[in-house]
Amino acid sequence: MKNWQKTWNYRKYENTDGSFTYVIIVDDKKIEVSADVYKAYSQSDRRERYCAERDAGRLLSIEQFEEDRISLESLLDEHVESAEDSVIHILLAEQAMAAFMTLESDEQHLIQALVIDGMTERDYAEQIGLSQKGVNKRKHKILEKLKNSVLKPQGYRLG
Repeated sequence: MKNWQKTWNYRKYENTDGSFTYVIIVDDKKIEVSADVYKAYSQSDRRERYCAERDAGRLLSIEQFEEDRISLESLLDEHVESAEDSVIHILLAEQAMAAFMTLESDEQHLIQALVIDGMTERDYAEQIGLSQKGVNKRKHKILEKLKNSVLKPQGYRLG
């Protein structure tokens, strides 16, 4: 760490009269620059080194993928939802919520308990005093009602 400045491609030399000469090395040639140019260049370089240090181990590079024998195609195969798909999912969720709100109170409670809260049909059946098979039939009937309401909303005709 002692000689870390030797790798920089810019230097600041103090002259015998106490003034400074600022140099940037480009293609092994020393180019004398003003103090302002030197300052801007050194700040930019320091920022670049800071970002490299900060991001070490976090940045992805093609070389690193090759070293790790990771295929770029495998990364591209991951599904990224399109904007259209996102909008469709939002609209379907809104329609599902609107359809849910049209259900009777006891139907809402059943769907809330079984689908949203994850309660078993047997536990829900015991809670409301029905058989598990009776709860299962009601659930499927309500889900079919919701499906028809979401997929074929009122005022919408197929064809």
